[in-house]
Parts: sequence; structure tokens; C-alpha cells
Amino acid sequence: MQRETRFDWWTRPWAGSAIALAAYAGLTAGLSFILDSDRILDVALLYLLLTLVVAAQWGYWVGAMGAVVADLLVNFFFVLPVHTFNVQKPANVIALLIFLTVSLVGATMLSRLRRQATIATAREAETALLLRLSQEVASAASPRDAMDRLCAAVTRSFRARGCWMVREGNPWVVHGSTGPLAGLTRDEEAVARAAIQQGSIARVRGRDEIVFVPFGKTSPERGVLRIEGPMRPPPMARPELLLRAFADDASIALHRAMLAEEARTVDTLKRADEFKSVLISSVSHDLRTPLTAIKAAVGSLRDTSVDWSKRDSEEFLETIEGETDRLTRTVNSLLEMSRLEGGAVRPTLELLEVEPLFAELQSAVVQLAPGRTITASSGPGLWIRADYALLTQALRNIIENAARYSLTGGAIHLSAEQAGARVNISIRDEGPGIAAQDLPHIFEKFYRGRGSKGAKGTGLGLAIVKAMVELSGGTVDVASSRDGTTFQVAFPRVPAPRR
Repeated sequence: MQRETRFDWWTRPWAGSAIALAAYAGLTAGLSFILDSDRILDVALLYLLLTLVVAAQWGYWVGAMGAVVADLLVNFFFVLPVHTFNVQKPANVIALLIFLTVSLVGATMLSRLRRQATIATAREAETALLLRLSQEVASAASPRDAMDRLCAAVTRSFRARGCWMVREGNPWVVHGSTGPLAGLTRDEEAVARAAIQQGSIARVRGRDEIVFVPFGKTSPERGVLRIEGPMRPPPMARPELLLRAFADDASIALHRAMLAEEARTVDTLKRADEFKSVLISSVSHDLRTPLTAIKAAVGSLRDTSVDWSKRDSEEFLETIEGETDRLTRTVNSLLEMSRLEGGAVRPTLELLEVEPLFAELQSAVVQLAPGRTITASSGPGLWIRADYALLTQALRNIIENAARYSLTGGAIHLSAEQAGARVNISIRDEGPGIAAQDLPHIFEKFYRGRGSKGAKGTGLGLAIVKAMVELSGGTVDVASSRDGTTFQVAFPRVPAPRR
């Protein structure tokens, strides 16, 4: 049952009957001092008006009771002989019967009108509830958020303890919820499976009622809404129809989530296939060249017909080592790009202060840029939220790229500044810059610009940088001129943590 609010009691039939009797008694007392039996028409009209008000407020049965009471009161107090139920004139008998008939007909019509208005209000509330639910689901940020919102709407509408959207399987899988759920018990699985097969709402009664509402028979997904009671539906609502409407929306939301998951899988496979095709066409040279050099050096060393000097042998070994390192870098870049593209890397976001990060980079990149001067300037108190490992590796890759393609001996400058709600981290080198036609493609996989003809690499370095930065929630951009190239990595600024 619904719990009555502080002022709901007076709408109940028993309260209406008591109030109506008190009103009739007050009207009778008042009319007894003002009107007499000569003004019987005025008396009847006033009682009729009160009867219609009672019927409009409390319904037919209270109105019918009021009509009978009003007829008896008019007879007893205002029809001669007064204070008896006897009637002297036959015309008064007919008048009393007409009064009773009109009162009953009026009570019937008003009670029906009241009921129709109440039903219309309830249906309007149901429609508004379902419309609000559709708007919430449509505005959800993700399929999982849409299903959670739907469960929250069910819980709110029926004032239940909780709601879970469960898909049939082995085991059953929770896709939307208002709270944690370890899983369905065996008994609950049996009841839920029976509800799906029969297409009817099932209940498990115990300490707390549990209701299982199956998805529609035409739904592409098989599952139920699991609702923990006690349930208190909206007034005048049709609980079963409302629950089935919620279940239909749940099945649609779940189907969309499954389609989105399939689309992500297809997209991942498509990107993997594209990556494989580009890999074969673009990297075969980078893999074949070091292997050829290694094989030639090894073959030369094993050639006993030539008396190689110690210096020759060292050069062959140096070639083998260098080409092996080059091959290792190529394979590592391919593996790293594959992991980033395939979603295998899960970022761990944490608060990072830029100034100490620059100090760590300065000491770590000495080997990456030997003979280069690396300067760093950062305002104090600049904090961002990012994955430390991914961001550090991305910045190191940019510095290594700058050392490889900028002027020999030129300095590399690190700087950070606040720009509105963001923190911009810049890495600037000193010339000769990137050609204008190369700039739009600089972050594409396997792309090598005109300035990279003399350098060895896979063309994956900056593509990996872009993927790492975006996984951490940032953006990366590049600007270039004859004076040098500036890479800018931007993150939203966050307040410093409390000490």
C-alpha cells in the first residue's frame, strides 16, 4: 500500500462521508433559523448543490449517500408535518422523489466526470513519465549510462529499493543498475527464465518482494528487469503496463549497447586490418634492409676464403649490432602502435605537476639528445591530470624527434604556461622546420616528410605520440617555420591537491 501523506486522509471515502454528514448537519441547522416550509424550493436547491459538491469531491457512493441523507433531511425538517417522515400533500411526495432522482443522477454524472478526469490525469502522468525517461536515455553519454538512467527511473517511479537490467546467459550479465549486485541466485534465475519463456511478470515473495519483468517477445535481446520492492506505483497508474513499457525501453537500450559493442569490435578489426595492410606496404623495407645488412655481415665473417683483419671484423660486428638495434626499434614501435590501436593500453590518470616533470625529463633525455642543450621553464603550481608513463614517453619521443631532425647542436626548449582553463606544454627546436605540405600529415602512421629522407625510422614515432597524449585526455599540435618547430601538448588544468 502507498503511505498516506499528512493531508491525504481527507480524500478517503470514509473521511468524505464524515465531512459530508457534518456539512449536511451544519446546513440543516443554518436553514432551520432562516427558511421555513414555505420556501421548500430554495431549501431543496441548497441541499442539491451540497450533494453535487460531495459527489464531485468524493465520488459516487459518498454522493449517493449524501443524496439519500439530503432527501430525508428535507422531508424531516422542511416538509409538513415537520419533524416526521410523513407527507401531507401528494405533490410533496413527488417533489421529494424528483429531488432524490436529480441528486442521484447528478452524483452519478459528476462522479463519472471526476473519475474520467482522474484517469486522464493519470494517463498524462504516465505519458510524461515515459517521455522523460526517453529523453534521459537519449541524452545519456554512453549505452551503459543510458541503462543506468533507465534503472534509476524505474526505481524512482515505483519508489522501489533498486532495479537491475539483467541479460540471460551463462552466467546472467548485469548491464544496468542502481547499485551493486553479485548475481542472481539459482531460484532467481529459474523465476527469471520462466518469466521470459511465459512472457509474464513474475514475483518472488519473501522478506522483500522481487519482481522480474521480461523484455517484450519481439525484443532481439532476452532478459529481465529485476526490481526489489516493496513497490509503490504512482496513483491511478497501471503498474503492469508501466512496467512492460519500462522493460521495452530497457530491451531497446540493451540492444543498442550490444550493437555499439559489435560496432566497436568491427571498427577495431577494421583498423587492425588497415594497420596490417599499411604495415606490409610501408614497413617491409624497414624490416628487410637491416636483415639484409645483418645477413651480409654474418656471411662475410663466416667466409673463410678471406682473411679479415681485426678492424674488418669489428666493423662487421658493429654493423650487426647497429642494424639489430634498428630492427629492435622498428619492432618495438610496431608493437607499441598495435597496443595503442587495439585498446590494450589502459591509462591510469593521476595528478601531475609540470615543473618536477620537466626536471625529470631534463635528466632522462641526455642520452636521447647528446650534445644538445635542453632548457626548461615552467610557472609554479601548474597541475594536470594525465597518465605519467604515457605522457613522459610521449614527451621523450618528441624530444628525440627534435634532436634527430633539427639543426645539429641546436638547443631544445621546454616550456609550460596556463592558457585559460588549459596548460600548454611546448617543445621547441631550432630549425630548419617542417615543410608546409608535410605539416597536415605529420601525425599519420608511416608518414615520412621530405626532411626525413636522410633519417632512418618507421614513421610511427609521432603517431605513437598522438595516441599516447589522447589516451591521457590531452591534445597535441605542431607549428613550424624556418626558425624551428614547436610541438604543443595541452591538458585541462586542475587545482593542486590538498596537502
